[in-house]
Amino acid sequence: MWAKNNPSKLWTPGQTLRIAFLNGTEEFKTATIAAANNWLPHINLKFDFVEGIEGDIRILSREGEFSSSIGTDALLKIDEQTMTLWPHSPIHARYFAANVMHEFGHMLGAEHEQTNPTANIPWDKPAFYKQHGLTAQPEEDDAQASATRQRLHDWYLDRAAPSESIYSEYDRKSIMHYVIHQSWTEGGFQNFLNLVLSEKDKAFMAKAYPCPV
Repeated sequence: MWAKNNPSKLWTPGQTLRIAFLNGTEEFKTATIAAANNWLPHINLKFDFVEGIEGDIRILSREGEFSSSIGTDALLKIDEQTMTLWPHSPIHARYFAANVMHEFGHMLGAEHEQTNPTANIPWDKPAFYKQHGLTAQPEEDDAQASATRQRLHDWYLDRAAPSESIYSEYDRKSIMHYVIHQSWTEGGFQNFLNLVLSEKDKAFMAKAYPCPV
C-alpha cells in the first residue's frame, strides 16, 4: 500500500470523522457502514455516520460510479459529495463491500496499489492500449483519446516516485489493487479482484494512524 508523501492528506490520529449520507436506501447505508467499519480495528480513527449534508465525508449513492477524494482533499469540496458509491443488490454484496473498502482506503489517504513505487507489473503496453481503444502512438490521439491515455497512465502504468511517497512493499492482495487482465501483460501476469483487506493494508494503516502508546 502507498500514499503520497504529504502528511496534510492524512487525518489526525484519534479524530472522529463525520460521514454523511446525502441519499440512498437504508439497505445501501447499512451495507456501506458494515464494509467501511472493516478498517476501524486497524486505525486510530472513529467514524460517525450521520444523515444530511453536514460531514467531513459526504457519500452520494449513484449508479455507475465508485470514487472518492484522497484523504483530507475531501475538505476542499464544500458543496458536493466527496465519495460516490454504486448501490448493488444483496446478491453482489461481496463485490459492493470490496469497492466500499477500496474507496474508504482512498478516503484514508491510500492510492492505487498497481502504481506503488515497488510495483513490478510486466505491462504489454501495445496490447493494453489496444484493448482500451488506443494505438501505441500518442501523437495519433484526438482530445478524447489523449484524456483516456492519461487516465490509464494515472490509474495503471505510472509508478509513483519513491521520494514522493510513503509506502510498503508492493502487495498484489491489497484492497487498493485493480484487476489486471492477463491479456494486458507479458509472462502470464494477472491480478484478480481482492475482496478483503490484506495484512499489508492493515499494517500500513496502523502505522499511518497509530494508537497512543
